[in-house]
Amino acid sequence: MGKVLLLSLLIFSSSLYAEQNSKQQKIDELINVMNMDAMVDSMYGQVEGMMKGMSDQMGVKPSEQAIFDKYYGDMTTVLKTEMSWAKMQPMMISVYDKHFSEQEIADMLAFYKTDTGQKILEKMPVVMQESMQMSQSLMKDAMPKIQDIAGKLSEELKASREHVN
Repeated sequence: MGKVLLLSLLIFSSSLYAEQNSKQQKIDELINVMNMDAMVDSMYGQVEGMMKGMSDQMGVKPSEQAIFDKYYGDMTTVLKTEMSWAKMQPMMISVYDKHFSEQEIADMLAFYKTDTGQKILEKMPVVMQESMQMSQSLMKDAMPKIQDIAGKLSEELKASREHVN
């Protein structure tokens, strides 16, 4: 009886391992087909562009440019170290494993191998960048209003607390 149970557990665990290994292989292939490492490199370029814009926002004078450039270089190094593909890849694998079934991974893989799927992957970084720029523009307009509301909230909470004490 014990041998039958042990054999059943062994077969079950082997099939579970094979299923996980198959899913893992599909996730790895999907990440490769999606060129996620290149997307991360593209993200660096977008973030670096935003960081360069900081120079204008901070009103860096030509005489201060060397100081800014030093810190900009340090920020770029931190970004590329802390958000490297080597660090992100295991996390991305885990996210895809957690949220998608093996069949869903297979379906995405099939789609992203098509011409349309490849075009989406090719254009998505630009679409995302433009979307972020639009969102930032809208946020810039909304921020003074949000700060005003937050200031009123803070004042009312302060008054309420003083009244209670």
